[in-house]
Amino acid sequence: MSNLDPAVKKETGYISFWVIVLSVLMQAVFLIIGKWDLSVLFGNLGGAAAAIGSFFLLAVTVSKAVASGKPEDAAKRVKASAGLRLIGMGGICALMIGVFHTNVYATVIPLLFPRIGLLFRPLIDRKRGGGAPDTEGSDLID
Repeated sequence: MSNLDPAVKKETGYISFWVIVLSVLMQAVFLIIGKWDLSVLFGNLGGAAAAIGSFFLLAVTVSKAVASGKPEDAAKRVKASAGLRLIGMGGICALMIGVFHTNVYATVIPLLFPRIGLLFRPLIDRKRGGGAPDTEGSDLID
């Protein structure tokens, strides 16, 4: 794992930070509305793991595809990866909900958390004085 691109580690850490923060917030909402139970906790854990895992696989795929040096091959690899990751996340959620009887909402909602974290990225970069779409905003988790 030490041969991973530093950008992959940094970006996965950034996304993990936001998934954890938003998961805690979601747990609080379920608690406040009186719907919290263990199925919510385990669903959130499974959904969060699937979301972070999917993002990690995306980052590794993009890193390797870019390193290959062939733009057309890179685009094909990333596109193929997207379909497989979607199937994988759907399978994990179906398993969590169908077999382990986790809360449907608590299992599926965390899949949106990486996108929400990415929405905050420009605000963080702007506040830190960076505007480039690289890994500058990830200092949050360093």
